[in-house]
Amino acid sequence: MALAPLTPADIPEVMRIERLPGYEAYIGRWDADEHAAELGSPDARYFGVHEGAGLAGFVILQRFREPSVRLRRIAVDGVERGLGTRILRVVMDWVFERSDATALHLDVHVDNARAQHVYTREGFVDQGRFDAQHRLMEISRSAWSARRSG
Repeated sequence: MALAPLTPADIPEVMRIERLPGYEAYIGRWDADEHAAELGSPDARYFGVHEGAGLAGFVILQRFREPSVRLRRIAVDGVERGLGTRILRVVMDWVFERSDATALHLDVHVDNARAQHVYTREGFVDQGRFDAQHRLMEISRSAWSARRSG
């Protein structure tokens, strides 16, 4: 599976996925202007998987030039197909192979047990509460490397 960099033309599809039922509580959503501003930031990266004429899933990375890159948002058009896990793995590889990042971190809603399970299975370590509604999880470069070689 290949992730493609997204462009401003992809923003409506990103917004469509953000607004799927059940996502409002877990992944957040931005309007078109917020996405356009973030997409234009030198510290952000947008990637997606295209399926037919639409987007099947996307990921937003932030703080790309910092030691710990932030996985801001990952979402797919339909759960239980394994696409989110595949995107996560490709994104981890991309971050650690194409940047000097020492870690990749994210915050996950405390009630999103499915996502927490996936992140833990993929090597992220729970770092405690990020705020009242989110847990901070992180995978270090060394942990990612050990998983790849083991």
